[in-house]
Amino acid sequence: MFSQAIDSGRRISEHILTLYLFTKSDVLTTLIPIVPAPHLHLSRIPHTIIWIWLHLLKFDISNQIQDPEEDRRNKPDRPLPAGRITAETAADIRWLLVPICLAFSAKYGRQALASSICFEALSIWYNDFGGHKAGFSKNLLTAAGYMCMEVGATIVA
Repeated sequence: MFSQAIDSGRRISEHILTLYLFTKSDVLTTLIPIVPAPHLHLSRIPHTIIWIWLHLLKFDISNQIQDPEEDRRNKPDRPLPAGRITAETAADIRWLLVPICLAFSAKYGRQALASSICFEALSIWYNDFGGHKAGFSKNLLTAAGYMCMEVGATIVA
């Protein structure tokens, strides 16, 4: 029985590592710069980190399933090219994260929920409707996405 618990712990830690690897390259460029919101209270730092990371994870999974071949060439350590997860399972997790992000945001009020909805709409436009393919729309959507994440993080903080 004890060995089952250890095996379960190992499998769970592997799944957590896989999720982290989706966002690893964005921790320094997105998560850390957004966390220090203007009115950040120390007790709210974990809330803020979780809010940002969940939204970042949802976006990154959506982004990385769009062109796995590019990641095979340029970033083979990411979960899809490394074979840690299938594209179908990643897509399932991405869509599972939508209600999770919305429910987590709703906990902090209507403004946080609105920020989450806006970020999801921008993510769908960027990843699913080709917003990432043209320079102008890519830059515009990236800037608007950062804005939604900053607003949401500030509200949560």
